[in-house]
Amino acid sequence: MRSITIGGRTLTVTHVGTETSEYGDIQRYRIVVSGSDAVTHLSSLSSKSAVDADVMASAIDAELLLEYAGSAESGLLRDPGIREWRNRNRQRIEQELARLREEAAGLPAEQMSNLERSLWRAFEMQEKDNNA
Repeated sequence: MRSITIGGRTLTVTHVGTETSEYGDIQRYRIVVSGSDAVTHLSSLSSKSAVDADVMASAIDAELLLEYAGSAESGLLRDPGIREWRNRNRQRIEQELARLREEAAGLPAEQMSNLERSLWRAFEMQEKDNNA
């Protein structure tokens, strides 16, 4: 679990489970903001379950800043209080997102799965063909 507080509200991300798929481990996270009953979830194809800076940045970006239609309908932004808080604190949220991305850049790289390795090779071959 990891939390950050901005403008009087605390955003908390908690790891809730791991599912194994043919593509690798899928990590499931729960995202809540204090003062609201709105809850949403985030999934990530990753072998690591830790709620690190990368996961926090993804949660903030996807659920607060990118304004996906689904977030307004069933995510955190369905709560008008969270939308108002986000609008009032957008600059501070964006600053926190930048800080988390910088922290995430310093994290050790995750080992690639065989599927990811195959995809990279396919894209590299396609790029070579396009440049020829």
